[in-house]
Amino acid sequence: MKLSIDRPVPPSSQKTSMKHRPATVFALLAIFLVSGVGTLSAQDSADTEEAPAYPVVTVCVASVDRIMDHIGFVFGQVERPETMDMIGAGLARFRDLEGLDRTKPGGLMIFVSEGLIPLPIPVGFLPVKDIGELGQTFTTMGAQLKAIPGEEDRYELIPRRGPTSFVVIQGDYAFIGQNEESINRTFALPEEFAGPLANRYDICASANLRKTPKAIRDLILMTIKNSAQASMQRRDDEPEAVYNLRRSQAEGNLRNVENLLRDGEELTIGFKVDQAAKNASLEVIVKAMPNSTFAKEMKEGIAKPSYFAAAIDDSVPLSASLSVMVAKHDRKTMLDLFNLTEQESNRGLAGLPRDTAVEDIPGQQATQDLFNALRETIKEGHMDGFVQFFGEPGEKFVVAGGVKIMNAGAFGAGLSNVLEQASRTSANMDVELGVDSYGDIVFHRLSSKNRDRGDKRMFGEESALYFGTDNQALWFAVGGDAAMPTLRSAIDRVSTGNDAGPRRGELAPFQVIVNLTEWIHINQSDRDQPGRFAALALEAFEADGSDIIRADARSLKNGFRIRVQIENGFLRLLGLAISRQIDSSQAL
Repeated sequence: MKLSIDRPVPPSSQKTSMKHRPATVFALLAIFLVSGVGTLSAQDSADTEEAPAYPVVTVCVASVDRIMDHIGFVFGQVERPETMDMIGAGLARFRDLEGLDRTKPGGLMIFVSEGLIPLPIPVGFLPVKDIGELGQTFTTMGAQLKAIPGEEDRYELIPRRGPTSFVVIQGDYAFIGQNEESINRTFALPEEFAGPLANRYDICASANLRKTPKAIRDLILMTIKNSAQASMQRRDDEPEAVYNLRRSQAEGNLRNVENLLRDGEELTIGFKVDQAAKNASLEVIVKAMPNSTFAKEMKEGIAKPSYFAAAIDDSVPLSASLSVMVAKHDRKTMLDLFNLTEQESNRGLAGLPRDTAVEDIPGQQATQDLFNALRETIKEGHMDGFVQFFGEPGEKFVVAGGVKIMNAGAFGAGLSNVLEQASRTSANMDVELGVDSYGDIVFHRLSSKNRDRGDKRMFGEESALYFGTDNQALWFAVGGDAAMPTLRSAIDRVSTGNDAGPRRGELAPFQVIVNLTEWIHINQSDRDQPGRFAALALEAFEADGSDIIRADARSLKNGFRIRVQIENGFLRLLGLAISRQIDSSQAL
């Protein structure tokens, strides 16, 4: 395809049918990102004789038609189809993006130069149905598409302001770069790398590490390592324990980056709307090369079920659980953290200044018992716990939870002794030992004399922290009179559930379930009328179950997936908010 004229093409008559009103942002995004990244030189570009070039990173929009269909769905949920008509009428002045194929994916690709310092090379890709029509559409946006004399399927894209971009047509796509070198390559077919992404998501960004040459990955890794070395140096007057902890954290982060660049296959962040299920979700997917060390470590990270699986309940205001195996190289960082915290606890209990030398800080048997249990837990490698918020609309919340700890009895004794000692020197904290019991668990009570207004509003005037241990776990609850009955019920559910055997879904290493309406009610409890946002949200969440946010992590073959899913009420909230804003602007 070739545009045979080199002057702006006059726009044709504008059409107003809803069928031809896709989002202008689709085209503008590619133009803006390509022209706005900055002046980068594309070094050692592959010429058109070489194998197809695959991008390192792809930012993909599934299609104009799908995005517009979802927009119509959102406004349909709040019975405001006229808002969609107004949006369409506003977009018609851009010719409804005539010339694009509105059924195919488009977006932005990022390549990487192979020079001494790897630089990003952005290239936009747009599905083209008619290059002549597309040229006229660009004209309505203030840009001129000019054919380059003597070169087939090559154009200059000249905006009213800003630098010129360059366009090459290959197959059914226009590839747009900020200089000629960036498009002097044979591009892989977008159907190969963007098509699978468009099948999974409406909008996404994905790093295709499998297709990234090893030399480029090694170059990026070397650059990151060199820049990280400076942050690992010991600072002036930095205590050795603090330095060891900071260095362990930096080394752990660097190792994760190294695993991803050397053994990673895919890193994708994607968003999609499911009209049939009436929800939307954001996903993060990490995959490693099969049989790699990285793949093995990710599989080992979710190897154990949660001891507290039976306690998880999606009907409460908030329920969260964590059950992961800590990688061996991350255990050192946590052990360094415990050592530093034990040292600081001993210093505080002794009433010594912060600059006291380590050898001058006396040890405490209570802190040693407490942190030895934590160290044993980390050496065993399994981090397992849960927390839940309970409460009905108009009532105060109660928090109940548990943490699995090796030698939990010694931990509990050490914790109660440490808190009792701390309360003797603190006028703001009271510790009462043995205030309650349940089975072989003895509970203690910790209360603060100076609680803020928000804490009182959420948990009540007389709330406190209750904690106790059996031979498996630390149990805790925060609240008023209902705190201990609620915690006993959670302990019973865990005990009964473990006796009954495995539960479906217990291998999820991370889960959070939030019912947002409950939180809105508690935040508005001291008002006669709900605030503007609260009123809008309560209207959007009027259907049962429409206010739920679910977040979890699950195992995939050679990787894992983190998903945050929102129910239909959040789509209604978006539609209501936009519609009200449009109504407000028209009233002006």
